[in-house]
Amino acid sequence: MSPRPNDQARTELRNLVAQAAQHRATERERLEAEFWQEIDRLQGLYHGAQQDIADELGIKRNQILRQTKRYRPTAQDTAND
Repeated sequence: MSPRPNDQARTELRNLVAQAAQHRATERERLEAEFWQEIDRLQGLYHGAQQDIADELGIKRNQILRQTKRYRPTAQDTAND
C-alpha cells in the first residue's frame, strides 16, 4: 500500500490538476474557435454549402450561423496577425 500523502503533496497535486484542467479548457476553446472559423470559410465555397455542412454535422443551419458569428475574428484580431 502506498503511503498517505502529506499536506504539501496534496497541495502540489491540487495545483497540478488545476493547471491541467486550465490547459484543457484553453485548448478546447482554441480548437472550437479554429473549427468554426474553418466552417465559416467552407460555407462560402458554393451556394447551398451551409445546408450541406449542417447535414454532415447533424445540426441546423441557424446553429452554424450563430457559431460562425460567435467565433468570427474581429477586425482587431486580424490586425494583430
